[in-house]
Amino acid sequence: MTEFIIVFPVMFILIFGALQIAFLYHAKTTLNYATFLAARSGAVSNGHLGIMENALARGMAPLYSHCDNAAEVLRARDQVRTEIQNGFAFIEILNPPVTAFGNPISPAARSGVRSGDRALRMNINGTPDTVIPNDSLMYRPTNPGLSSGQSIQDANILKIRAHYCYPLYVPFIDNLLVRIMTQAQNTDNTSPDYCPECQGLYQNAGTFERGCLDNDRFPLNSQAIVRMQSPAIQSAMDPTVSSMYPGPAAANTVIAFTPANCP
Repeated sequence: MTEFIIVFPVMFILIFGALQIAFLYHAKTTLNYATFLAARSGAVSNGHLGIMENALARGMAPLYSHCDNAAEVLRARDQVRTEIQNGFAFIEILNPPVTAFGNPISPAARSGVRSGDRALRMNINGTPDTVIPNDSLMYRPTNPGLSSGQSIQDANILKIRAHYCYPLYVPFIDNLLVRIMTQAQNTDNTSPDYCPECQGLYQNAGTFERGCLDNDRFPLNSQAIVRMQSPAIQSAMDPTVSSMYPGPAAANTVIAFTPANCP
């Protein structure tokens, strides 16, 4: 009996911890695929964040679909879209940087200047915008741009990082993980519990990761890189214009999901 009392808590943590890690591994594998799907969608849609977010939701749908009919797949996709709208997922564009759209050539200047290494200022549907050219890249100059320090060829590489808050399902382990990752540093060296190295990874409030943990979710991320197949448009890549991500989720955010309807 004594041995059981000593061993049981350790075995409980190991078994339930392994189960939670298996769930996280499955979610990370799904996120890897969904991120690549989002990058491919962005490459053919001028890097539009909203289109990439929709593709991310499609790629993450298998996590929440429980049968193989179309209505259930759409329900699961809409569930991930709702999570994005509530701050539990977003896409970060790593390349091209904002500076790649700097120092563009205006329409008036293009008639007298022939330069293939800079962004272009033009009207799109009647609205002024900045575009990174995508045609004839092998014939364009490879010298670095004045603002970004990268060539026009490098600016046509789309690199994104997708962030996702995955719910923690396993009892006890969910609270244990959150407490470990948000543990405040004990700076009182007179305390018997003084441990300056015992500090969680996510102390700062207002970050995406802390928003995940404050809602019993685990922050995951994945990266993908593809060659642009369409001209990158600045407004399409601007999160304040084209994204439905509102910012990090507040603590105790509750989302009402439509329940699965499977036979």
